[in-house]
Amino acid sequence: MNINWLDIKKLNYVVVVAEELSFSRAALRLHMSQPPLSQQIRLIENNLGMALFERSTRSVSLTAFGSLFVEKAKRVLAAHAELGECVLASQKGEGHPLKVGCISLAFEALMSDGMAVLQAQQPYLDLVIEEGSSTDLINRCDTQQLHGAIIRAHAPDLPEQDLRHLKSEKYVLACPKKWQLTMPSTSIRILSGRPFIHYPKQVQPKLHAAITQVFSDAQAQMNVVQEVKTKSTTLSLVAAGLGAAIVPQSMCSKYQQQVDFINIEEHLPSVDYYLYSKNWQAHKGLEALYGVLSNLS
Repeated sequence: MNINWLDIKKLNYVVVVAEELSFSRAALRLHMSQPPLSQQIRLIENNLGMALFERSTRSVSLTAFGSLFVEKAKRVLAAHAELGECVLASQKGEGHPLKVGCISLAFEALMSDGMAVLQAQQPYLDLVIEEGSSTDLINRCDTQQLHGAIIRAHAPDLPEQDLRHLKSEKYVLACPKKWQLTMPSTSIRILSGRPFIHYPKQVQPKLHAAITQVFSDAQAQMNVVQEVKTKSTTLSLVAAGLGAAIVPQSMCSKYQQQVDFINIEEHLPSVDYYLYSKNWQAHKGLEALYGVLSNLS
């Protein structure tokens, strides 16, 4: 089938509608009105001879073929964007940028200091940082959208050759100041029945299970009142007095006036950071980045 008619602009229409699952929101993102966008999608589907979306008066969803189409279309768009970056860098007389993903937690623990050191050592290196979850960043590395990613993993089920360990740090207990828990260390039992701010199981299932087991072994009742993905948001809730949380030690510099940080007597898994890449030769800056970050730990 000849698909020369299917240009980048049309692929972008499909991808944006798939991401929004709403023609009105997609039209806003594309800076166009809804009727022309709906017409373009219909024309694309007619030319393909297959539906990409299922529509009703209340919802829009992808068909099975639509999901496959969008996955491939995103790769084409990413490659097109990378080609543009390469051309721009060549026009400036520079090499192509090093694109690295980073989880938000790693900015506190590693990346904020690492970027300054790397810039001093490699002043001509164009470093592009993109934020996301560990799972999302791994997928973007696997589809060659990123050269590497700084992720957090507990007992990672990933190929050893794709991982380089950067740092391990311990967890501490974060409690609202109004609880008046000022001891330097305590047992996890002190949280039994108290409001506890956890994170969703799907973020790190193995780590979630390990922490739950620590509560069980200490015969402490876990009273989860909120589940939050990011540690910064978690600390803001602790500071507001909504409950206690278990956070990495590198977060202790935040909210010192509203939060007490206490060492935990029971053994908890460490917070492990890794630099992940599917191709360590994809960009020479990867080795330089690893050297800087590993020396910070």
